[in-house]
Amino acid sequence: MISVPLVRYVLMAALRDRLILSLILLIAVGTCLSVFTASAAVIEKSQFTIVFAASGLRMAGVVGLVLFAVFHIRRSFDNRDVDFLLSRPISRSGFILSHAIAFSLLALLLAAVTGLVILLLTFRGAGAGDALWVLGLTMEFIIVVNAALFFAMVISSASGAALAVFGLYILSRLMGQLLGDAAANYGNPAVNSVLKIIMDIVAMVTPRLDLMTQTTWLVYPDIPQNVSVAFILAQGVIYTSLLLAATSVDLRRRQF
Repeated sequence: MISVPLVRYVLMAALRDRLILSLILLIAVGTCLSVFTASAAVIEKSQFTIVFAASGLRMAGVVGLVLFAVFHIRRSFDNRDVDFLLSRPISRSGFILSHAIAFSLLALLLAAVTGLVILLLTFRGAGAGDALWVLGLTMEFIIVVNAALFFAMVISSASGAALAVFGLYILSRLMGQLLGDAAANYGNPAVNSVLKIIMDIVAMVTPRLDLMTQTTWLVYPDIPQNVSVAFILAQGVIYTSLLLAATSVDLRRRQF
């Protein structure tokens, strides 16, 4: 059962920790740096601005959400807040779901603000590619922040949990390149075959974030894309559900 007061408590903690203010300032600084960097381009300055801003703001959002989620959960364990909350009429599954909803709402808000900033930088109307990019960014943020919830529950060190999430994120973003390298026939064919099998297995359990938020969708918003809305939503739902299920199992096995 979801606890609305617990969801509200987590959102208030985000305000208390100045997360929203910090991310707004980070978005403003990143946008200004993108405009300044793109001004050095001789041609297609607007396209360069979009590319720099999209990459920078996406990374800033991921870092902000992961750090908040990880340190909030670890602080709750250190301050015995988890023990107190679980002594109240709330189940362990409800505890996990309430945190997941609160973190997902923060991810949704951040993705909406980022999408609005990118849309303002394009100086044009929103196209299908823009909408697809914002949807992919939303699902990406939701997956990452729930992965932060999982690792913060499993790993007792806040820095270790954050590094684990960042490692998963980098692997997911590079998965397309890694699969392409594994499929190439470089070097020893036997070694390449083994590496290809390993990468195929890793790709089956890793979200393909490289396909969900492609900058080309912003540069060419009216060109038909090779990724559908159903694929993005399916990845978000499947991987978020798996992460929450694993987190719930881990918390159920703990003795308080």
